[in-house]
Amino acid sequence: MRSKRIAPAFETRAFRYAVGASIAAVLLALVAVPTQPAVGSEPEKKSPTAEKQPPPASKGEPERAKDKNSGKDKDKGKDEVKIPKPEDLTVQTGDGLYLFLTYYPGLRGKQTIPIVLLHGWKQSRNDYKDLALGLQALGYAVIVPDLRGHGESTRMKGGRRDDVLDAAKMPATQFTLMVRQDMKAIKDFVWARNNAGELNIDKLCVVGAEMGASVALGFAAYDAVGYDVGMTFYGPLKLGRFVKSLVLISPKWKFTGLPLTAAISNPAVQKDISMLILVGKQDPRAMAEATRIHGIFARSHPEPEGDDKIDKQTLFLGRLDTSLQGTKLLDPKFNVQGLIADFVYRRLTKSDESKEWVWKQRKFPHQ
Repeated sequence: MRSKRIAPAFETRAFRYAVGASIAAVLLALVAVPTQPAVGSEPEKKSPTAEKQPPPASKGEPERAKDKNSGKDKDKGKDEVKIPKPEDLTVQTGDGLYLFLTYYPGLRGKQTIPIVLLHGWKQSRNDYKDLALGLQALGYAVIVPDLRGHGESTRMKGGRRDDVLDAAKMPATQFTLMVRQDMKAIKDFVWARNNAGELNIDKLCVVGAEMGASVALGFAAYDAVGYDVGMTFYGPLKLGRFVKSLVLISPKWKFTGLPLTAAISNPAVQKDISMLILVGKQDPRAMAEATRIHGIFARSHPEPEGDDKIDKQTLFLGRLDTSLQGTKLLDPKFNVQGLIADFVYRRLTKSDESKEWVWKQRKFPHQ
């Protein structure tokens, strides 16, 4: 029997008020970043709200309805959300790699927003365990792979026992295949879950740290052109342009085998994808690279005006007060989970554009 549906925390009024009063203050500070800043530039005046990250929404716990008169839980125990257990799975890429991933099912069926988390170099999906569980508790479906040469994704079909991919020894071509093979396999996995009614692929968000940010940008460009088909089509036959938002944590300007050329030169990536860039501002090189990437995309994301500009903003650069980078920024004191959750909610649930990205059964044109 299907359990009674409960709105996840990100959908409740209490969550929105908590986020609106605290995380929104941080995002407003991010909005203040100049549209086209100079490389490595710092704001003239420090924002106290940007220096100290707020605590709400960091744990991502679903909330129960409260009885306004008594203050006690209403129907306690009857309507609590049962969060599905994570599933460790293996998919095979087109070139025969056994790609390991963990899938954290969402809570809203066809309205569930899928989020893919991509780790950094010489890391694995284990680096995202806490973030994945937190986002799942907010209702999202989270997919966390070990990219080739990392974690458990080291063996090819038919390969010898001692024939493994090692991130420290891989040639540039193998990193390129993270986009063309690994991420395409992830897209196919999300496609299947979409057609099973578990999520909406047309609201896909990809989060990447350092190397993972390069993979995320490369994948966004590959998705924008319809993969190997070279056409995206529309409606149920749509083959690409599923990526609607990116979160880039300490993005690199250059990474072996993962050039940013395709992403920064593609009009659809430039204009149609919302982006949140996060970086530890005390590292000058990381700050310069993140600012440079932000500056390129800022040309296609004009800063909105009005009291509700935070809801219309499509590009953010978050300068966190630390020298830490990559997945080390996931320390709860920086509340990156809260920033990601609020960004995704505003862009993929609350925005006017998101109303057009409704669930559809997906089919290939030849089917």
